[in-house]
Amino acid sequence: MLDPIHGYSVRGTYRFLTTRAEPATKNVINNVWHKLVPSKVSLFAWRLLQDRIPTKSNLVRRHILQPNDNLRVGGCCDTETSYHLFIGCALFGNVWNLVCQWLGIYLVFPESIKEHYLQFTQIATLPRATHAFLP
Repeated sequence: MLDPIHGYSVRGTYRFLTTRAEPATKNVINNVWHKLVPSKVSLFAWRLLQDRIPTKSNLVRRHILQPNDNLRVGGCCDTETSYHLFIGCALFGNVWNLVCQWLGIYLVFPESIKEHYLQFTQIATLPRATHAFLP
């Protein structure tokens, strides 16, 4: 994969894809509580990763809204879920494309918020020397 010393290698990517198990995503939630991150940001990230923010789909699941009230967020015809709001929506999720353009990186967006968070935190923890390998 992306080795800070040797750079990208097909062998490293193959090893990463074939040996990587789920434990990396199990510790994602614990990484939210960093001492330099404001507590309200950590709390929001924790709630988002746990799918505990009050989206319409969560409110329907808790019987606060009627089942047909979870559509039409931002003019979309999709169900309002955490993933849809923060990544999948063409209107709101487009913010990540702008962030990637600003950072000068290209990413494939994963199918879950936990994987998305893990992807960004791994990029942030790379040493400065490896940033030259990023496009």
